[in-house]
Amino acid sequence: MKVPKELAFSKEEYKLRIGKVRESLERGDFDGILLLAPHSVYYLTGMDSEDFWDFQCLVMTRDGRLRFVTRSLELGRFLNSSWLEDVATYTLFDDPYDAVASVSVQLGVDKGRLALEISDGFLNPQVYAQLRSKLPLARIEDSRGLVECIRLVKSEAELNYMRQAAALTDLGVRAAYETIRPGVRDCEVAAQIMRAMYMEGSDTVCWGPIVAAGYRAGLAHSTFCGYRIKNDDTVLMEFTGERRRYVAPLMRTVILNKPRGVLLDVARAASAAIEAILDVAKPGVPASQVAKAGASEISPVRENVVFHDDYGYPVGIGYPPSWPENLGFYIRSNNDRPLEKGMVFHLPMSLRKLGEWGIGLSETIVITEGAAQVLSNTAHEMKVIS
Repeated sequence: MKVPKELAFSKEEYKLRIGKVRESLERGDFDGILLLAPHSVYYLTGMDSEDFWDFQCLVMTRDGRLRFVTRSLELGRFLNSSWLEDVATYTLFDDPYDAVASVSVQLGVDKGRLALEISDGFLNPQVYAQLRSKLPLARIEDSRGLVECIRLVKSEAELNYMRQAAALTDLGVRAAYETIRPGVRDCEVAAQIMRAMYMEGSDTVCWGPIVAAGYRAGLAHSTFCGYRIKNDDTVLMEFTGERRRYVAPLMRTVILNKPRGVLLDVARAASAAIEAILDVAKPGVPASQVAKAGASEISPVRENVVFHDDYGYPVGIGYPPSWPENLGFYIRSNNDRPLEKGMVFHLPMSLRKLGEWGIGLSETIVITEGAAQVLSNTAHEMKVIS
């Protein structure tokens, strides 16, 4: 039986991306590049699998020829999701690095300058040592920025998937608001969030949902554990729907009962920081200036909360274990690089009193020629449920 093709994007879109990577390789005077992370492989080939542990490598030459190396068990996923036809497979008992070396020789990139992807955590000392051993004549160098700078700017086709993901995320927010009451367990809230998103067509999400209630809301990266929600608790949530691996995460917070003064002040500061960022986040504006705008609103409460001082990180393609894209561009005070049209950021205003309460409000935004566009349509305000 022939495996049907289910491409996420048109072949023309993939070829446009490859053309941009070719230009990056030419500017850097590289003969080729080895890409290991599923994010980059997916971006250039469409190859999509739930196997994130077996070794894979996309070999690309300066003139735009590509060949994918993967385990033979993954051939079906390759045939189904990738526009490429050229694949080299290895078995459980083969050395995958021999396959990479063989493909590199065939494509003529076993010598000269060869860029190697080091981002996204898929390169470790063992992998690096094996590649150096199998390609002794190649001058292997850090590829940082060659593909990341291209992935930072989303196409309209990518944004379309992110808008679909945002609509699913909003459904999860509304389901959470309808579920949260005193006596309800945090895991029930999580279940209703996922039910709402999956019933309407979300793909498997790459992370979450986070549902942290009571004192657990005051502990970063806590999530549901069967805790029964009580009056006066804050319930901090963070999650995303997902379409064709594209995400649109949100943070939202519920408080049960009338909030105390300090909680109101913190919630207002988080919301105001998002508004301040939206006012200044435009093409050409340095990321540091955008971060400064957010920080000016957080400043009155900053000494009283735990906060990471990260005002935005890039999102788009989401693979486990999380959704941030490690593309080397963040909305932080030490980044003076300008924003560009088509960049997408998650703005995570997560402010906590350690071990007592937590307030998380955020948006996923697209940088446009005019005002930054918010993808969701649920308000970034603390929701009060009496």
